Amino acid sequence: MPRAPGSLRYPELFSLAGRVALVTGASRGIGRAIAKGYAEAGARVVVSSRRLEDCARVAEEIRAAGGEAHAVEADVGELAALEPLVASALSRFAALDILVNCAGVLKPHRIERLTAEELDELFRVNVRAAVFLSRAALPALEASGRGVIIHLTAVGGHAPMEGIGAYGASKAALLNWTRVMAREWSPRGVRVHALTPGSVATDMILPRDPALRARFEAEMAGRNLLGRIAAPEELVGPAIFLASDAASFMTGQALIVDGGMLA
Repeated sequence: MPRAPGSLRYPELFSLAGRVALVTGASRGIGRAIAKGYAEAGARVVVSSRRLEDCARVAEEIRAAGGEAHAVEADVGELAALEPLVASALSRFAALDILVNCAGVLKPHRIERLTAEELDELFRVNVRAAVFLSRAALPALEASGRGVIIHLTAVGGHAPMEGIGAYGASKAALLNWTRVMAREWSPRGVRVHALTPGSVATDMILPRDPALRARFEAEMAGRNLLGRIAAPEELVGPAIFLASDAASFMTGQALIVDGGMLA
C-alpha cells in the first residue's frame, strides 16, 4: 500500500511531476485539454486516439510548451488494440501511473431512431474499451504504488435525458464500473474515479452550423445554474486533482463538474 502523503504541502499536492499518464480520446476536446494540462502539471503524457496525425499534433503542442509526450494511434473500441497501447506507453516511459479513459462516442437519437448497431458501438467504445483498457493497465498501475484510473462519464449517466438515452445508459454503466473497480482495485493501491462533465464546448456536441450552434449553446446554458457551457480547459483542474496526491484519500467517487445542472 502507498503511504499517505501527509507531509506534502500545496502546490506539491497537485503536482504530477515524475508520473506517466495515458489519455485516450486525447486528440481533441476534453481529452486534449487534460493531456496538455497533465503535461503542465509535470507528467509525461501518452496521447492516444484513432488518428496518429491528430495525436502527433497534440504531442507536439506539449513538447513545444516544454513537456514530454508520446503519440500512439489506437482504436480503443477494438480489443486487439488495448494491450499494444499499454505496451507502447511502457516501452516509451517505463511506467504508467495514470489512465484517463476519455475516448467516447455520442449518437444522439430518440429511442425510436436508435439502431442496434449504434447501441452496440456506444457500449463498445464508452464501456467495454474503458473496462478492458483499465484491466490491461492494471499491472503497471499497481506497480506504480500511486496508480489512478479516471473515467469520463456524463450527467446523462446520473439523470435520464431525452434524446441521448443510449449514451446516458452507457455512461451510467461506466459509473457502476467505476465503483466496482474501486472496490476491487483500491486495496491494491489503484484509486478509481469518474469525472462527470456537464455541457462542454466540444466538437462532439456542438452543431457545425453557426446559427444552430448559437441556439444549442443558449439552450444548454439555460439548463445549469451558472448560465453558460464550459470550455474543455475547465475540466483540467478537476482531472489534475483526482490524479494527484491532493485526492489521495478518495476512491470510487464521481466528481461532477456541470455548472450546477444536477443541483
